[in-house]
Amino acid sequence: MPDGGLMRAHAGTDRKPLSIEEGIVRLEAGQGEGIIVDLGDGRLAAADGPRGTEGLLQRLRGHKMILALASGSADLSRFSSASRQMVIAPLVQEILDATRHRS
Repeated sequence: MPDGGLMRAHAGTDRKPLSIEEGIVRLEAGQGEGIIVDLGDGRLAAADGPRGTEGLLQRLRGHKMILALASGSADLSRFSSASRQMVIAPLVQEILDATRHRS
């Protein structure tokens, strides 16, 4: 491309894209080789990155979580009882204090 961006060309495929849920099930079962997953809005995901099927599984789990959060259907009850007070490890606090003194 003129701007120096990378363009990937994919040959046409007759494989039917799977839903996110079906893609996760297959990847967890170790049957993810060559699958294509429909992320919605015309976007497809495949295990063609450097992390392969493991990376695709992580991406699909994250995508599913984001969709649940966006729709309001995510179960956040386990997070509601979490303490609102931030706890900073002593070594981290030492680093933060040192950066404050350098400024």
